[in-house]
Amino acid sequence: MPTKHDFDKPALARLAFWAANMSLVSNMSWPGFRYTKPEAARMADLAEAVAPGAFVRFLLINAVVFIALAGVVVVGFMVPILMALYPNPADLQPLPFVLLLATTALLAIGVGLPISMRVAAWASANDAMRAKLSGRPGDAELAAKVAHQIWRMTVIMCGLLVPGVLLWIAYDIQGGPIITLLKWLAVGLMGASMAHAVLTRGKR
Repeated sequence: MPTKHDFDKPALARLAFWAANMSLVSNMSWPGFRYTKPEAARMADLAEAVAPGAFVRFLLINAVVFIALAGVVVVGFMVPILMALYPNPADLQPLPFVLLLATTALLAIGVGLPISMRVAAWASANDAMRAKLSGRPGDAELAAKVAHQIWRMTVIMCGLLVPGVLLWIAYDIQGGPIITLLKWLAVGLMGASMAHAVLTRGKR
């Protein structure tokens, strides 16, 4: 986690990309990610340094790296534990499975997302962008707040996952069509968000 002593240009670039992402929310007051007026003003300044092309590149690289890391967690953590606990899949119990699933999601998001954001910011920020970035007092604290917000929301989501999936199993909800619809909605929302980001930032 950044501190006053080790906050550097790479960390400032990551904060700038996050600020560009949050700039899509007009009032900087998204549930779970609220900022004071000075913090919102600083993030708006940082977002100005992010070109539209660099922002889209950041989103794409972040998505690819995160999916790859999530796959590693599933294959290297979840699957071996399931095979050790339940050599016979027919013996699988709902509660242990859901708890393991939530733990896997916690690792994938809580650890994988910060790593993927670091890689994406490093690969997307060029010299011109870095030249526009200049640290100010409070940047390290703002970056630490963002990291805390991401971790907090991850814990909340993974906590809600356990009772949610258990209820899903208990009531034998057939989720095929629902999951398919959610996938397409997610793809559509991501595409619309990226298009909006490019058009909006291109006009600045």
